[in-house]
Amino acid sequence: MTFDASFYRQVLPERVARECQGHPESVPVVNLHLANGRTLDLCHIIHLADTWFAVQYFRDTETCDDMDIAFLPYELVATVTVSLHHAGSRRIGFRLGERPVPADVGVSA
Repeated sequence: MTFDASFYRQVLPERVARECQGHPESVPVVNLHLANGRTLDLCHIIHLADTWFAVQYFRDTETCDDMDIAFLPYELVATVTVSLHHAGSRRIGFRLGERPVPADVGVSA
């Protein structure tokens, strides 16, 4: 299975919102588990193109102070996990309010 633009635009936000319903004390955490063994703890998705996407992720998941941007081909993502963390242990997580730029706006592929 390849996670494509429609997954990140529709399925993932809907699933995160559904998980968060009834859990206002929780912070959603979305991890991209990459085929190369690396895991990215997402803040939000920046851009969705035809064959790649850009994400902002937490460099230090303990403090969530520093972030980096990664440009990834969709097929590099092996698994996406969604979990809820208590706000006392994690102050910020994946931001649902951020809308990625569609493929035909902004950066071209």
